[in-house]
Amino acid sequence: YLRPGHYTFKVIAANSDGVWNNDGAQVLITVLPAFYQTWWFRVLILLAIAGSIGLIFKRRLDQVHRARRAQEEFSRRLIDSQEQERKRIAAELHDGLGQNLLVIKNYALMALNTGNRENPMREHVSEISDAATLSIEEVRQIAHNLRPYQLERLGLTSTLQTMLRQIANASDIGFTCEVDQIDGLLSKDEEISLYRIVQEAINNILKHSGAQEASVRIKLVGDEIQMTIADDGRGFTLEAAGRAELQKRGFGLTGSAERVRMLSGKQTIQTAPGQGTAIHITINTNKHASKQ
Repeated sequence: YLRPGHYTFKVIAANSDGVWNNDGAQVLITVLPAFYQTWWFRVLILLAIAGSIGLIFKRRLDQVHRARRAQEEFSRRLIDSQEQERKRIAAELHDGLGQNLLVIKNYALMALNTGNRENPMREHVSEISDAATLSIEEVRQIAHNLRPYQLERLGLTSTLQTMLRQIANASDIGFTCEVDQIDGLLSKDEEISLYRIVQEAINNILKHSGAQEASVRIKLVGDEIQMTIADDGRGFTLEAAGRAELQKRGFGLTGSAERVRMLSGKQTIQTAPGQGTAIHITINTNKHASKQ
């Protein structure tokens, strides 16, 4: 039962006269360790434990990455399907309802130009023409919001400036807008995503903020597009109480966060009740250079 190691066994004895031999005799003994008591076995065990922990951690990390990739792919397909549906509805509005309204307007104008000017129905026909004109403009605006065709014709910068200018003119909120030249830095699909991010943020300000002033700044700083969309409205909490607020705001903030993630960007939200809301988004254009 001796532990592995080197030992010395000593013996002294006395003769029949009671005289002791104090020098005695000794034997050197070496107890060899079992294999499981050797240092190399213990190192192997430690390596095996460390390898097992590393393997479990790697497997778990792979599962997290697979789940994240699956979620990103699902989000990408969902957003793509939304864009396709928006494109389809916009085309139907423009080619279907828009054309029918244009026909109604033309018939009303023909009636006004050829009819008896003393006819009492002339006033109603004029009202029909005016209503058709307003409806055509509304259909065009809805189609534009659903599918920003100006992106292909005017570019991202001009389209954003036009959208922000129209919103500023039609809203009681005082908007301050600064948009740098950012054309050609993203692919066409990515430009639509960035446009939607700004659009959703502006819609949230108009619908939920109760703000007096708002600002939209899109700056090109080096290789980064830095966006700040802020308002001085009621704000909200991002923690437990803020979840209900996020749900009330619908897909807007959630969808924007997914779009930012798809653009490999970073988004932070600064807000508090009564202190307004500021959304900061940074997109590195170098990550998208290969897609041009």
